[in-house]
Amino acid sequence: MRQWLILIVAAVALATAGPATVWATEADPERPIRGVDKIPEVVVDRTAQIEEHVQRIFNSPHAFTADERTPFSQGMCNACHGPGMETLFNIEKESPERLNQPCLSCHEEGARRHWKGSTHEFSGLACVNCHAMHNERPRLLKADTQMEVCGSCHLDRRADFGKPSHHPVPEGIMECTDCHNPHGTPGPNKLVGHTINETCFNCHAEKRGPFLWEHNPVRESCVTCHDPHGSIHRPLLQARSPGLCQQCHLGTHSDVGLSAARMDFRVQGRSCLNCHSQIHGTNHPRGHVFKE
Repeated sequence: MRQWLILIVAAVALATAGPATVWATEADPERPIRGVDKIPEVVVDRTAQIEEHVQRIFNSPHAFTADERTPFSQGMCNACHGPGMETLFNIEKESPERLNQPCLSCHEEGARRHWKGSTHEFSGLACVNCHAMHNERPRLLKADTQMEVCGSCHLDRRADFGKPSHHPVPEGIMECTDCHNPHGTPGPNKLVGHTINETCFNCHAEKRGPFLWEHNPVRESCVTCHDPHGSIHRPLLQARSPGLCQQCHLGTHSDVGLSAARMDFRVQGRSCLNCHSQIHGTNHPRGHVFKE
């Protein structure tokens, strides 16, 4: 295997290397230098960088020869770079389709089955925008955490996780892929479930029901009341109670949010949940107002 590394580095070095310093035969008229008629052009020797880059793959899952699915069990480096290492990818110049072709030749099923036509594919992203193949990190990510990778583009969501109430993604207890599949899904917003509620119920099963008395906003969508990425109101609420509830309920308790003298002592905490504690739904025979 060491011989492979030496051959690869030598081939790449021959293609890119030159003398350490090349002297131009004529001075550049746009860059006159007094008393000098030959301008040195410094060529950086990248041999050490290339060797370090190639060496990293031996710490990655791609180099696990005991697994017949890996490139190193199917032709070593040639499995991705072509026979005789004919393809050395230039990320800046290659099209996303060309960059993705070696990856999708193996990773087309499973979580990637909906990649074609997905939001990220339609936006012109390539696998190498998020992954580095010569890499020892889990899932070959280009950064240490998913939040760093996803947050490099989704800055608004990264800011949401800095709010007081948020899912524990920054703490490392959750990851973006717990709710989203970045490679695409049949549902909206690349959610792992077919709907928003189905995704939320993967963790919050106690809110699923079915309930004898159901609260319509809960049944329709959790994001009617909650912002799953972060909020200044606990717990992840779009607004503070009673203002949130009064967006729909402007009946008997329409003065709850006011500081009037006639306000009932039971709502002085300015929270509807003081009484309506089972707001997600209940099976109690007297649960039509979600109190029990």
